Amino acid sequence: MSKPHEVVIRDPADRFDLSYVFANNQPALGTDPNALVEMAHIAKEVVPGVNCRAVLVHPGDVEEMANLIKGSPVRLEIVMDFPDGRGGVTTKREQARAANEAGAIGGDIVINLHKVQFRDKKGLLGEFAAVREHLKEVKVIAQIPYLWQFDKESIPWVLDILSEAGVYCMKDWTTRVDNFLLPEGAQLDYAHETRMKYLEFMASYIRTHNMPLLLKVAGKVIPENVKSFINAGAVLIGTSYRKAPALREALLQ
Repeated sequence: MSKPHEVVIRDPADRFDLSYVFANNQPALGTDPNALVEMAHIAKEVVPGVNCRAVLVHPGDVEEMANLIKGSPVRLEIVMDFPDGRGGVTTKREQARAANEAGAIGGDIVINLHKVQFRDKKGLLGEFAAVREHLKEVKVIAQIPYLWQFDKESIPWVLDILSEAGVYCMKDWTTRVDNFLLPEGAQLDYAHETRMKYLEFMASYIRTHNMPLLLKVAGKVIPENVKSFINAGAVLIGTSYRKAPALREALLQ
């Protein structure tokens, strides 16, 4: 297997992927005309001389964000096939192609839960390969709380596929409260203790099988719990941009 994607942690901000994206019928990005400018500023200047790892935006905002972070070492990334992952190969490929042309170097693919449900390995590999034609450094967003609660056996299966596909990171997702497979009346378990259990489970599986994979957590990260995610095996932290300074201070303590 290839070596895992290298993330050099010189400062806590080297872990941070800042984002301003919405699911669950929340307001669209355009409702706050200053959001991208503010996020770019924080990403470049959490404190003087310190930059966050990346900014993560919708495909339609790549060009604007590229201009806002121009000249900085902050990575430009996109979310692809958001929020349900059901757009298939064409959607994922075209979003990756357009993002690459605009200056993005990586991104997060929303996994198609139907393909996970039916163990469609060929379909998932095809979608990941289509993205990697244009963006080599790819993470996958999987709603791990859903899988842990309703299809735990799929998690190692997905990790195996990511490793085979050249995806370098599995990202959980806790800002989405539903999905199209959630049983009627069911609620997902986002408790911190639950997240610790599945992070430790995935980290152990990756370590035991010598996989070139990193783990990322996204959502519900606050100064009081950020260290616990890292201790459980997460390397990268996805967070709304306004939380970044406080999270950095917590990790420095």
